[in-house]
Amino acid sequence: MRFGLNLANFGWLGDVAKLVELALDAEAAGWDGFFLWDHVNWPGMGAHADPWIALGVIASRTEHLVLGTAVTPLSRRRPVKLAREVLTLDALSGGRFVLGVGSGGGDPAEYGNVGEASELRERAALLDEGLEAVRALCGEGAVDFEGRHHRVKTAAFGPPASGRPVPIWVAATWPKPRPVSRAARFDGVMPILDPFTEQMTPQHVRELVAFVAERRDSDAPFDVAVSYAPWSDDPKDDVATAAAYRDAGATWYLEAGFPLPGGGGLERLRDHVRRGPPRD
Repeated sequence: MRFGLNLANFGWLGDVAKLVELALDAEAAGWDGFFLWDHVNWPGMGAHADPWIALGVIASRTEHLVLGTAVTPLSRRRPVKLAREVLTLDALSGGRFVLGVGSGGGDPAEYGNVGEASELRERAALLDEGLEAVRALCGEGAVDFEGRHHRVKTAAFGPPASGRPVPIWVAATWPKPRPVSRAARFDGVMPILDPFTEQMTPQHVRELVAFVAERRDSDAPFDVAVSYAPWSDDPKDDVATAAAYRDAGATWYLEAGFPLPGGGGLERLRDHVRRGPPRD
């Protein structure tokens, strides 16, 4: 199992310079991955660092960290623009970028209040079309895609400079079958629990892994990237928790950082990152 950080890049984590420092600390301490949220207006959180620009800077300053979004709502992205960004980060990072996508969650201020599709069914349809278009655009040859929401007729922008397809991990709400079945068609799943306020347990992960296995039609590797919060100040507790998720079938254990007020803030997070991942 690999270990990463999954940070909400707003509030006191909304400064790109601080995110770069944390990424450098993470690489030095032996973490495997560094993932950023893709929200535009989380209520009450003030500054928001754009994850794509931040990841571009981090890609140019690191050598080993896997970098990704966790996650980008395709409902408010144009596939041609997103595909260019994906291929640019693939090239800049030397093949270390993972595209994490979803239908989007959070406050209505991020969708209907700013002119984006707000109804979940429509966002899911935009996600399905966007996934098909982006994957085609990041390949080779001609792209001829026409859906209800997107129309793309052009030459593809790929192949990726790294020489391999950019992995796509899809967010999915467990135990809803449709989102997890969607993720099973790609390279990985970033599961969350319904309701969102509860934590995915190792037992939930076991059930999800079995569900995905029944629906996969490929022998290619498939990642299960579980975010866990809150982490502990006791390394032994963190090691035991991570091991339980590994044994349940998780391939990535992402420790989540959310800029809640108090609790030590940035300095506590920085100390935790420098402690290194909870390997046993």
